[in-house]
Amino acid sequence: MREIKYIYEDHHIIACHKPAGVATEGARVGTMDVVSNVRNYLARKHREAGGKDRGLPYVATVNRLDQPVEGVLVLAKTKAAATSLSGQIKDKTTDKYYYALCYGDIPGDEGHLQNNMARDDHNLRAVVLSDKEAASLEDYSVTLKSGEKIPIMTLGIKNAELDYKVIARSFIGEKPVTLLEVKLLTGRYHQIRAQLSYLGYPLLGDQKYGSDESIAFSKEQNVKDVCLVCHKFVCDHPKTGKRTTFEIKPDNLQIRGILKL
Repeated sequence: MREIKYIYEDHHIIACHKPAGVATEGARVGTMDVVSNVRNYLARKHREAGGKDRGLPYVATVNRLDQPVEGVLVLAKTKAAATSLSGQIKDKTTDKYYYALCYGDIPGDEGHLQNNMARDDHNLRAVVLSDKEAASLEDYSVTLKSGEKIPIMTLGIKNAELDYKVIARSFIGEKPVTLLEVKLLTGRYHQIRAQLSYLGYPLLGDQKYGSDESIAFSKEQNVKDVCLVCHKFVCDHPKTGKRTTFEIKPDNLQIRGILKL
């Protein structure tokens, strides 16, 4: 497993740099995830300090990242901290910023995306719907090979919004790419990946939402990870109330190359 790096810790929260390819929690049996790793890390640290065995420590996720996505994760070490951070996320007072490396030259220097989104739980993917498709919810379904039709909107249609600005334009080989900084305004399933793909500029390395051309190019350039990194998470500290920023430098090779890190 790629190394999970711990970037901050106190009695209330712990922040880490999650590598691409590692699940936040709920990984299959025999595979480590972030939550399990943090629990083991805290238990080992407690034992090494001479503490008595008290079982696995309390750890709760308050923000998640898709398994293929790298970035900052903040976890609560107490129930009070979890309640505070969860409330902030619900009230939209936290800020999450991502680097997203897109296939193609995105026009303009900044933009705002607002789409209708739904989850296709059968195929484990997000679906972006036009206003017309969203209005005909009853007819929007997936037909299985057996002929059975199943609805894909098991959780209904949600509004999805984000802001982006262009950080850099570059070339990989002879193909143009655009590095964006994305600020999430809503937290939908696979939101950034699906919305940018729908816009026509899928992320490099994204096998699920890429176009045939971007997938072939990613393979040709040996891009192994989805080029999406949550590089900054901002919240109020659950104990002190102080505005706190957790920030990382990406491990993603393609993004590092463009940022010249």
